[in-house]
Amino acid sequence: MGSRTKRREARNKRHRRSVPETLVLDPHAQVIADSLTTMTTLMASFTGDDPASEADTAFATAIEEFVVEVRRFDAMRLIEVARQRFLPMAREGEIPVTAEAGAVYVELLALIALTARQEAGTTVGPEAGFQEMSHFVSGAKEELSKVLYLAQLRSFARADPNDKLAMVSLFIRGAEVWMRNPSYPEMVEETNLALLDGVESVRAALQAQLGFDAADAIAVLNACHDLQQDRLNDRIEAMGNAVLDAMAAEEEGRADRQLTEQAMLSVTSMFEPPAEQATVTIDDIVAHTSLPEERVRAVVERFRLDLGTDSPIDVVEAFTSGRNPLRTRPLIVGTDGRLMLPHPALNVFAVRENLEEHLKKTAPVWSQYAKHRGDLLESRTHAALERVLPGARFRDGLEYYLPASDDEAEAADPSKYTKRAEGDHLIVLDDVAIIVEDKAVALSALSRGGKAARIRTDLTGIITKAADQAGRMRDAIERDGGLRTKNEGWIDLSQIREIHTIAVSLDDISTVLTATAELVRASLLAEGNIPWTVSLHDLELITELVARPAEFLLYLRRRRNPDVTVMFHAPDEMDLFLYFFEAGLWVEPDPMQVRAAFPFLPEPATAELRRYRTRKPAFLTSRTDALDQWFHTQGRDGARSALAPKPAMVPSPLAPLVDELQSRNVTGWLSIGATLLSGATDVQHKFARYGDELLDSPSPKGRSLTVPLTASVDPAEGWLFVWATRPAGADPNETDGRLRNYLRAKMHQLDLPRGVVFLYDQPTRKLLDICYNGHTGPLDAALTASLSTLRPPSELHRSIHPNAKRPQGGTRNTARHKRKR
Repeated sequence: MGSRTKRREARNKRHRRSVPETLVLDPHAQVIADSLTTMTTLMASFTGDDPASEADTAFATAIEEFVVEVRRFDAMRLIEVARQRFLPMAREGEIPVTAEAGAVYVELLALIALTARQEAGTTVGPEAGFQEMSHFVSGAKEELSKVLYLAQLRSFARADPNDKLAMVSLFIRGAEVWMRNPSYPEMVEETNLALLDGVESVRAALQAQLGFDAADAIAVLNACHDLQQDRLNDRIEAMGNAVLDAMAAEEEGRADRQLTEQAMLSVTSMFEPPAEQATVTIDDIVAHTSLPEERVRAVVERFRLDLGTDSPIDVVEAFTSGRNPLRTRPLIVGTDGRLMLPHPALNVFAVRENLEEHLKKTAPVWSQYAKHRGDLLESRTHAALERVLPGARFRDGLEYYLPASDDEAEAADPSKYTKRAEGDHLIVLDDVAIIVEDKAVALSALSRGGKAARIRTDLTGIITKAADQAGRMRDAIERDGGLRTKNEGWIDLSQIREIHTIAVSLDDISTVLTATAELVRASLLAEGNIPWTVSLHDLELITELVARPAEFLLYLRRRRNPDVTVMFHAPDEMDLFLYFFEAGLWVEPDPMQVRAAFPFLPEPATAELRRYRTRKPAFLTSRTDALDQWFHTQGRDGARSALAPKPAMVPSPLAPLVDELQSRNVTGWLSIGATLLSGATDVQHKFARYGDELLDSPSPKGRSLTVPLTASVDPAEGWLFVWATRPAGADPNETDGRLRNYLRAKMHQLDLPRGVVFLYDQPTRKLLDICYNGHTGPLDAALTASLSTLRPPSELHRSIHPNAKRPQGGTRNTARHKRKR
């Protein structure tokens, strides 16, 4: 009894040590937890047999109750109070980072307030009392959240469980409601100008038909925001001065009632300003931008919000269905002609989508614009990938031939293929090929509003076609070992051992592009043909963050794993990428499938099988706070502040070796480097020590260590790593030849398609050579005979799975198998 008590006390002591004194909770996770709690509570309130009808009733009631409260306030003043309450604020030079900020609340409250006042007509209640609007807005978030959550529950209740596109539709609608800028507005604004002002005929058409161009529209919308911000800063300064004057008078014993009243008035004006202090005029914008008045008026007319005769229930129905009236027309114009912009994040959507809407009505100009849009996407994609694939051979707009019939396919003679196809980009670097398809088409307003038929049509054009086009080029390379092209003739690609496909979208639809598993379920992607689907802006940002090319290839390998978006749910591509930097984005494969792919492995251990069966999906909360800080510290000269360091991958002990591979331009340096970085931190440390460990115990015959890596359920992804030493006085040619032959023979024995030898010099301890081999054909007679001298695969010793006790940080590796030769 005493022994058990001691053990229990020891266990409790260990438990106490393991619990931090202060629990630190991710604020983004807290927001999600609070949302789930609210949703669960609302769902529990539906006790009848028809939850959809109950949700409808609750939704309508919630809106009616909110409208009764909001109707008594001046809409423009109330929107300004909401802007201050819900939008992130920071001092000049600082970047606001908060999980609580919500543009959605400003937009929804604005739409309800405008239509509620419009519905009331000339009936105006008594003027709001002191701080009454602020008090109302402080509690409005809970009521608006209720409306939004009820709208989601209605969508869930109406979703057809047999509709494979239902979840994709919900993702799209959810993003339209809750997310504003998947990409940084500065990047999108730059792209908008390049698109809409990049072709003189398009710019001229806009000026002739609308009276302004894209640069004018951006200038006016940005000016509206800047002027509103200036007015807010002026009110803050005036309040500070008035309060300080009143306090100074009080301290000096000369209390002044007029100063006190002025201070109180300044506080009211700060938080609940008159409409003229919260809005701007056309003259203000003309003075701010130096644009002609008629041009400013033309922009305002094009982008002004028009709710017609919509009621509050109408606008809330539209908003929560993904049809946000503010998306393309964000300027609110009062009855007195004064202007207000709810928030600047709306600008980037409005300019491009509004002006494209107009251009579509002019066929010749639209055709020129569409071509320019595609060309711009292709050139930007090329530039982004060139940053992370130095030395690669790029072929853009490649025309090649495919079998046009079953007979041609069966003959498998590329010289006789007659069907011509085109690929946007083929990038080759040693044994790696990357096939990229660009899609400049955008998701339509109907799709954003949840129309299933249109969603399928649009996503087929953006994702499915790109995947199919990239997949057919991949299949041709794998089948024929190369491509017969129109301009170059035969391109020999028999050295390729690794092919990745990428689909780049000009449209920022992160919630869809990161939902690979749902795209497969909806038959928009085939399980055997999954490209990395990514927006242009995310691709550009990722290629700027990557410190070395091998990191990019490793991310491509991990990101294209079909199980990644099953095990990791993230609303944004950058969350997935930054989690890759943080923890590897590793998905443990089925041990039984790994064993089937690499038959030389022993049967999986019980612990491995149990761990695989009990793995659980994870929801990745926002990981972009540090990225936001870094991005916004960019100076005008392009320099970044050291106070906000660039997010980086967890430091690797193998980084010097990976960099040396690249600097020596070793054949296969990219794929070898990515494989080295794929190991868990403890594995990487061991790999980094292997050379020194062999050199620490030199041998007259040299020493070696062989490590097969089985990284997935695909045999094509297997590797053989060999560390070896060359003794003093040994013939370099004999040593090199012997090791190369051993590598090829051992790869053949284990049926591994790629291998590498790291050869060190025993006297100097220098890394002499790195020898890559990707030979997969039959061995010659001499090498075939040498197979009998190799130890059998059954003697390979299996170490503990690196994920069994994973250290914090680093990236993960599959089971590894090692033995000394």
